[in-house]
Amino acid sequence: MLLWLGLALAYFVAARLCISASAVVANISWMPFIPAGLALAAALLWGPGVWPGVFLGELAATLASNQPWGVALGMSAGNAAECALAGWWFHDRLGRRIEFDRLHDVAALLVAEMIVLQPLSTAVGILSLFLGGRLPTAEISAAAAAWYAANLIAIFVVAPAVLVWMRWSRPAVTRAQALELGVVTVLTVLVGAFGAGRWAFSDVPISVALIAVVPLLVWAAIRFVPTVAITLGTILGSFAFDAILAGTRPSLVAGGNHIFYLNVFMGVCIGTSLLLASAMGDLRRREAERQRLIDELQGAAEQVKRLEEIVTVCAWTGRIRWNEQWISIEQYLHDRFGVNVSHGISDEALKALRDNLPPPSSSGAGPPG
Repeated sequence: MLLWLGLALAYFVAARLCISASAVVANISWMPFIPAGLALAAALLWGPGVWPGVFLGELAATLASNQPWGVALGMSAGNAAECALAGWWFHDRLGRRIEFDRLHDVAALLVAEMIVLQPLSTAVGILSLFLGGRLPTAEISAAAAAWYAANLIAIFVVAPAVLVWMRWSRPAVTRAQALELGVVTVLTVLVGAFGAGRWAFSDVPISVALIAVVPLLVWAAIRFVPTVAITLGTILGSFAFDAILAGTRPSLVAGGNHIFYLNVFMGVCIGTSLLLASAMGDLRRREAERQRLIDELQGAAEQVKRLEEIVTVCAWTGRIRWNEQWISIEQYLHDRFGVNVSHGISDEALKALRDNLPPPSSSGAGPPG
């Protein structure tokens, strides 16, 4: 119950922020709809059982936007169904949580969201608006495109960041790595602030900003754990989001469509970082598996070598089996190690020999001359 209420509250607050900050196309907010990402992250973490929190949050946000009860219930049901299906698909069915450092997981989630989950949510929401008299027939296609884009982009902006931050792995283990991480972070902040944020030069086109972004994301993905690349991509997207909130940079694309600019820039930043991080995660995992197999083979080789060093000694004659022959210890040492052997008698053997000598004669005669 507390999980539902907490998710509903976070969903409602994020939804109100997005709605208030977004442009409206065909009665639909045209910008990344952050609550969709929160709902997916919750579903991947805890499974389909979180859908009531999504339903309550969407219902409250939709009613606060002056939508009729019927429309609000329909839209809430569609978003809750998407959340439940995603939780079953990628949590309960797999028996584990999806990981964003596995390319297979990322690709499967992307395909499912694009082909099944988002079309389902969009269809139910648009149908609710249409049946409720809130959406004219002529605007259905534009509204559906806006809804689909807003949710899909937000899902791959918010969900990866939330999940990797919850399992933050140490990005640097040496002083040199920490220095390198500091350099790439500073450069990312500078590019975000002056290439995409509210302080950017007004005549810098989106293509130039993206050209500066991609090398930073490639650098982070190759040199550090996946958390770093996804985090830096989120930072870059956040600067663009802040620029939209501030009302700056409206002329970067034809027609002054700054919301389209926001969608493109955030989508490229987060999408690139996500795919690069997952691909590098797969590569590192394969390298670790290869190293494990190499270590196992080396251990097996050493074991075989130790077995070859075992010497079979005859318990009766004291001879040694070597090269399919029974040879003396002296010959074995010479043939195997090149050791020349001489002979002597130990103190213990000498004492035993003396103890075994017969006692002197009782007649008192001395030893023979």
